[in-house]
Amino acid sequence: MDTKTSIVLLACAGVLGFALTARSDAVRRSSYALTGTLQAADANCPAAEGRWPSLGGDYTRSGLSSDEGLIAEAGEWSREVGGAVVGSATVGCDGRVHVACEDGKLYTLDAGGVPLWTTDVNAPLLSAPSIGPDGRLFVGGRDGKLYSFDPNGRAGWTYAVGGEIYSSPAIASNGNVYFGSTNGRLHAFTADGGKRWSFQTEASANLQGAVFASPSIGADGTIYIAGLYDPTLYALDPADGSVKWACSFALYPENPNDPNSARTGGWPFTSPVVGPDGTIYQTLLYDSHLYAIEPSDGTIRWSVDLLDTPVIDTTAMEFDPYADGWSEPVVGPDGTIYVSLDDPYLRAVDPGGALKWTVRLGDLGGFTLTVDANGLVYAACDDGCVYVVDADGRQIGRWQTAGWPAYPIVTADGAVLVTDSQDYSMLITDAANTVQTLSVESLQEPAPEPAMAQ
Repeated sequence: MDTKTSIVLLACAGVLGFALTARSDAVRRSSYALTGTLQAADANCPAAEGRWPSLGGDYTRSGLSSDEGLIAEAGEWSREVGGAVVGSATVGCDGRVHVACEDGKLYTLDAGGVPLWTTDVNAPLLSAPSIGPDGRLFVGGRDGKLYSFDPNGRAGWTYAVGGEIYSSPAIASNGNVYFGSTNGRLHAFTADGGKRWSFQTEASANLQGAVFASPSIGADGTIYIAGLYDPTLYALDPADGSVKWACSFALYPENPNDPNSARTGGWPFTSPVVGPDGTIYQTLLYDSHLYAIEPSDGTIRWSVDLLDTPVIDTTAMEFDPYADGWSEPVVGPDGTIYVSLDDPYLRAVDPGGALKWTVRLGDLGGFTLTVDANGLVYAACDDGCVYVVDADGRQIGRWQTAGWPAYPIVTADGAVLVTDSQDYSMLITDAANTVQTLSVESLQEPAPEPAMAQ
């Protein structure tokens, strides 16, 4: 068994045991420990959808911000949290920041990093907290429960679904909630906790189905989701969970010498991303392609091999030659798709499927991405840096953090907010897990002799 497969299987460890011991599904009202003084602004938090309400911004998961980064007025702050942050932070009303941590706590800070409230569910929280149109928060836990809170942290309903919830919930305009779990299901609930339907993805060989991806929502309300061990993207009717179409990525014969042998394909770990024209973009594990899928019928419009560029010498074996996608692509304001694999390269692909440029950033890769309103790309990397690259592939600067930054978010004042999970960092440091903002004042020059885009 190779390292990549081991990581995926370890991530699913305990799922079967949890499923066997889980109680039957039940909605329950809960009271969690709420700490921190409710300030005046907190008590009157407007019930409104956030500026960055979930993983990838809105529920298309496009990663495109309506705000401009690198504005001189932006301030910096840093705040410690008590555990690693598995998913993205989110930004709600009045710029307040919500962070779910493995210490079981959901932290809420104001736009300047001042703590407003913290609530403790006594179970590690794994997903990004998602914000509904009425301001309610939804977050998933390792205990297989979805938790809901009002904008001031007061507990709402919970529901146990029998599988760990890494999937960041998607909230429709009518308040309906959609999320996946590691028992392979996508679940649909009303805003008040009523179960509507669930959809079971397929398994592969002896592996139990699992959904790590976060569902996305198309302009017509269609729900898009894929399961890890099921090389298929599904488009589901939001009314009843029925399959509108299924796009299979099982494109290659298992035996390369026998074109008639059973076909196989990559595994969908990342969330599907919906572009401005409705096109769905998907990356896979064990597959170095970016796929563009037609929203009307699920056919593959095009695919591009992200390793097929002279910038990358795949024979040098400086990284996994089967590099694949562990994080979502993002879509720029002009429709360009920015995407990375688990290697040190950032790519830009035009909406027609042509690779525009590839640029090397650092030595490790593992980027999580966002794009601001001016087309600047922010790439948080496992080497401790957050890189800034313009639309032509030129690195214009970088920030060096103390650990492992992830999921950059451009704030309303032009700062870049990241979580920094020391618990997952390979760097030797005593620094704590933090959420922090970075400003143009602390932006460093590009590394010496930066790679040229091509």
